[in-house]
Amino acid sequence: MTKILCFSDEVETAKMLAAVARELGEPYLLLIGGRGEAENICRYGLKKVYYSDLKPYTPEGYLKVLSRVADAVRPEIIMLPSTIKGRTVAGMYSGLKGWPCITDVIAVRTVDGSVEVSRLAFGGMASVRVRTKTPVLICISPGVSAEVREVGEAPIEEVKPEVSERVRVDYKPREPGEVEPDKADVVIVAGKGFKKREDLEMAKELARILGGAWGVTRPLAADYGWASTWIGMTGLTIKPKLYIGIGVSGSPYHMVGVRASKVILSINIDPDAPIFEESDYGIVGDLYQVLPRLINRLKEVRG
Repeated sequence: MTKILCFSDEVETAKMLAAVARELGEPYLLLIGGRGEAENICRYGLKKVYYSDLKPYTPEGYLKVLSRVADAVRPEIIMLPSTIKGRTVAGMYSGLKGWPCITDVIAVRTVDGSVEVSRLAFGGMASVRVRTKTPVLICISPGVSAEVREVGEAPIEEVKPEVSERVRVDYKPREPGEVEPDKADVVIVAGKGFKKREDLEMAKELARILGGAWGVTRPLAADYGWASTWIGMTGLTIKPKLYIGIGVSGSPYHMVGVRASKVILSINIDPDAPIFEESDYGIVGDLYQVLPRLINRLKEVRG
């Protein structure tokens, strides 16, 4: 039976990966977390659960612990989430071992001894099928539906992390009380319509009023350095009840990460902005005029 090693640092994501892997073969799991989290996940049809309380996140640290467990399990497939962390670790392992790596996968199956996956293409506007031999690294897109159910109970083993000073990562957590965008019911996203970093405070304030989270598009994070990560195809994928895009043009690479939102509201000065084609509601106007008025009105309504 095909051995599959799932790798995740979040329990819910680990459950999804385990459900996908269970349909293909014999799933093992490496969870970055504590023993309590490992005990939470061990009843989901896994052969064995490895865990490592590795903090803070460093690509090299994750790679080392994955390599150690993979050497012990000797899997034919390694599954990771198609997130910034997951793709980074997968790419490093691919370079180290020479395994092919397929990202943004939305479905996977075995066909005549090969692995066939469907992955997003053209900014999520289409999907393509790719067939490959094992061994292979597969990065599963967040939100892929799989039947998560409790099946048996797997043994648990701790993997002690190795400490290295060769790579240093400065980690700046969100302020206390802030919600992560991929877990929030309301998400406010700032785009290139914002002229200064300080102006993001308006988006943050709106998120606080609505009890939601805030984020930015890729240019504001990758090019301007205004945030540590972004929302979109190569960043976080979100599916809130309400998404509000402010000054967001609506490129396919961004929209593929937010299309699962139940309601999309956009504010943009350009009436021809592509995001209006994807929106349930739209406001054409200058965010520097619309946003303060919206914030003040919400404060009045909410007392």
